[in-house]
Amino acid sequence: MSYVIGPNCSTCHYCFNTCPVGAIKFVGVEYAIDPEKCVECGACAKVCPAGIISNPALEEKPVPHGPKTIDCDAVVMGAGGSGLVAAVRYKQLTGKNVVVLEKSKKVGGNTNLGHAFTVRYSKLHEKAGMPDLRAEAVESIWNGSDGRDMSKELLRKAVYGLTDMFDWLCTFGGVEEHFELVDLCAHPINDGPFVFTPGFFNFPERIENKKSTDHSMGPGWMGTFVIKKMTEQCDKLGIPVLTETAGVDIRVDGDGKFLALEAKDPGGAVTVNAKCLLIASGGFARNERIMRKVRPSFYDGLATHSFTVASNTGDAIDMGERIGAKMDFKHVKVPMMGPVHHPFNFGVVSLVNDPRVALVNIDGRRFLNEGAPPVPGKPTGPLEDQPEKKAYAVFDAATAEKMGADLLERTKRDPGMHRGMVTWKEQLEYECEELDIAAFKAESIPELAKKAGIDEKGLTDEIEKYNMFCREKADDDFEKPPMFLSPVEEGPFYAVLMMRFNEGAEGGLVNDDDLRLVKEDGTPFAGIYVVGDACRGVLKRDDEGGKFGEMPWAMASGYLAAAEMAEYTKD
Repeated sequence: MSYVIGPNCSTCHYCFNTCPVGAIKFVGVEYAIDPEKCVECGACAKVCPAGIISNPALEEKPVPHGPKTIDCDAVVMGAGGSGLVAAVRYKQLTGKNVVVLEKSKKVGGNTNLGHAFTVRYSKLHEKAGMPDLRAEAVESIWNGSDGRDMSKELLRKAVYGLTDMFDWLCTFGGVEEHFELVDLCAHPINDGPFVFTPGFFNFPERIENKKSTDHSMGPGWMGTFVIKKMTEQCDKLGIPVLTETAGVDIRVDGDGKFLALEAKDPGGAVTVNAKCLLIASGGFARNERIMRKVRPSFYDGLATHSFTVASNTGDAIDMGERIGAKMDFKHVKVPMMGPVHHPFNFGVVSLVNDPRVALVNIDGRRFLNEGAPPVPGKPTGPLEDQPEKKAYAVFDAATAEKMGADLLERTKRDPGMHRGMVTWKEQLEYECEELDIAAFKAESIPELAKKAGIDEKGLTDEIEKYNMFCREKADDDFEKPPMFLSPVEEGPFYAVLMMRFNEGAEGGLVNDDDLRLVKEDGTPFAGIYVVGDACRGVLKRDDEGGKFGEMPWAMASGYLAAAEMAEYTKD
């Protein structure tokens, strides 16, 4: 029987690049396995970071068991980056027993998909003679917060805590082999995640998923490095990591003191008695109830594609609500960015980011200045106002050649990315010929409209007007700069799907400055901590106008929480 890919594929491309017989390709916007081509080798299941690929015929039936009980000092719910960092650090600090539960078949969570995290200062920065600008970074991020609605003290802890976490990571070896410190002092960046960062760490080569040409996501980048180092330490220190074991309920006493975590594995119920609990269970991007509450249009039209693991279902939010935890759905990060060509071939994604394309909706009408930069700090993009929430980048072969040549020139400075760009033409033709909705090719504009499902008259009239703007070097509709006005005149013509994308949904549970879970009355639960994507952390309102960063927060908060848990459980 053929292997199958479960729902909520994050489209990391790992299985696609691993399949020896080419049985895997996009169907819609997620990968699927052709049962006629599948040779049941299982290579795809081995590499899937989320553990959602399986062969139903080979699945072992779970052996039922009676209620199990585990006694320990600390229990961690979630084996992503923040949970594993916390577990290892806690064990080092205390020598006490810590158990990690992970509901997926594999560990890593979204950290395994993450590319990089910004460390503003470390011993390696100091060794390179770079200045310590962490205090300035704290002020910059905090000043950018609308109404100063984040905790400055927690932000300070996170910025400095990330330094401590990274220096600690270096003690496990391999950092200087894989991380490249890039000097930004001579070329300061005034906006974005590298503000007041004297040098950032590049990760030039993947350590996994090496055939992938998609530079935007893992596995294989810094996140994977952290997961590998932490799992090695779990093995070395004897920290049990129980996969396919999901937290179900949190038990507290009448004063809100943690007592136990009720869980379940494939065979039955598991009770973990511990002195403290760390909630590190990830975000809620795969929880439709919460997503519809926070971003009502997420599933409208062509649903927003989420680059997040299938296990990010916000379980801890439901569990927290049942014990009276405080919730905050204003200070969250739930972006719906675009229009972009994600999640398809990254060479084509990069090609159609070029402002020389004509971007049209399904009525065939342009709706924005393709040469204008995106509005910073907005959680949603211009596709929110378009029918079916999708668009097409339209261009002809001559413009494609010009854009492709410039793409290759731009990527020469990054050999890893350049390797994925040199085949942009083959990638484009593959999408037009083999994929159902990704891209279309035709010898005339009416034929192109018919193939792509765009209104024929609307597209024909719009391209005729757009070509007039190109001849006159003046865009009367949207004021696109003349340098970007490239006519759509000679076939073949292309229409490439542009859609919304999401990188996860963070927030919900409220924490205090010591990373304790907070009750509805504002006081903390005793012995319950929350980190990473599961909590408000240092998120701004809708994470507007800049941010600390998701993976930096996961690394810092996990490290910081370990010390808080160690103090709470000391004899």
